[in-house]
Amino acid sequence: MSGKKNKQEIIREATEGLMQMFKTGQMPEAVALNIIQRKSGDDQPSFHWSIGNQVIMLMHGTSDARGYKQWQKIGRNVKKNARAIFILGPMARKFTEEDPDTGQETEKMIITGFRTIPVFRYEDTEGESLDKPDYTPPELPPFWNVAEHLGIEIEYAPCHGGYYGSYSPSRDRITLCSQDAVVYFHELSHAVHGQIKELKPGQDAEQEIVAELSAAVLCQLQGISGYENQAFEYIQSYTEKMKEPDTLKVIMRVLSDVEAVVTRIITIAEEQESEKVSLV
Repeated sequence: MSGKKNKQEIIREATEGLMQMFKTGQMPEAVALNIIQRKSGDDQPSFHWSIGNQVIMLMHGTSDARGYKQWQKIGRNVKKNARAIFILGPMARKFTEEDPDTGQETEKMIITGFRTIPVFRYEDTEGESLDKPDYTPPELPPFWNVAEHLGIEIEYAPCHGGYYGSYSPSRDRITLCSQDAVVYFHELSHAVHGQIKELKPGQDAEQEIVAELSAAVLCQLQGISGYENQAFEYIQSYTEKMKEPDTLKVIMRVLSDVEAVVTRIITIAEEQESEKVSLV
């Protein structure tokens, strides 16, 4: 009998090693995520939107959305029959307030509500090309061929909100605001998880746990360390939202999904590499 370990054994060993770190709290020294900073001259309206509006944009599979006239201003037109996406804009009212002690009047502004604002994705416009900086790293992360095989479009973009990346199931598109492999692994895991079972819309807590744990296991398999503590804290934040007091118990509950996701990613990667070899 061969002493070579099979795929499932390798994945389980990596998962068990990660679980041991979670149980004992003994993890490698944490490293900071490298966030993509906006380059000089790269300015677009969404950089100034609220985080909520930026998430709406990303979930519609784009990292650049603008109003009809905003696109016209830079030489692009919205395509016929293109559907707008809607963000929220505040409605404000000015009023004058008098200081009871000094009698001095000051002008103030209050938010009275919100209105919907139609914007259109870059992908739904045509015209002058945009001279946008390329944020793609010189070295692509491991398992890049998996996304290519699945037909998932990937874009690197500067961080202008409280997120590191996103995956849009409806558009099969990943947007990455960090060049760290763990962020790519997380979003790729969402995509593969969606092929295994139907995902719930939005940031479902259990789905986020599966994606983050899958990313952490993939890091273990690739010998990438420093993200273990961050992964546990991320998972813990979602177990708290689920009002689950035992994080490890929740992790154990989703391990079968994690194993399925990681196995699928590794299998596709191996098949793609085999095809390349056979073509040489």
